[in-house]
Amino acid sequence: MGIFLIKYDPNTGEPTRDTNGRCIRCGSNEPGLIIGEIRSKVPLDGFSRYLDVDASEKKILSDVFVIGDKYYNSGDVLSCDGLGYFYFQDRVGDTFRWKGENVSTAEVEDIICKTTKLNQVNVYGVEIPGTDIGMAAILDKEAELL
Repeated sequence: MGIFLIKYDPNTGEPTRDTNGRCIRCGSNEPGLIIGEIRSKVPLDGFSRYLDVDASEKKILSDVFVIGDKYYNSGDVLSCDGLGYFYFQDRVGDTFRWKGENVSTAEVEDIICKTTKLNQVNVYGVEIPGTDIGMAAILDKEAELL
């Protein structure tokens, strides 16, 4: 199965396309969306669809590198080093806006875990009239929600 990292717009989560309408592959150590080729002629290979048809269609990218090809958009952002090792960076959509900037929930979770020595943290965006902000749910060592 062909797996690639492609450039994307961090504000929308959508793939970046060149002037010919094709997706752009990432360079070494450059974060990008991981996509997997859908090959219908190979059984059990690729993306077989969600039960929700609309959700399935939103995950399928067409004409990615050539006319007629199809790829599954995982929604995950990874980077790949020069040796071919992949590293998880973030999940598209797992961000919130704060003072005009996109904030990665994964980065905030990591900081909280490192500074508190706790490992049960979930950060998410919430809407408050007039602003967006992040919130954290933290489970302490006694399994109590803080």
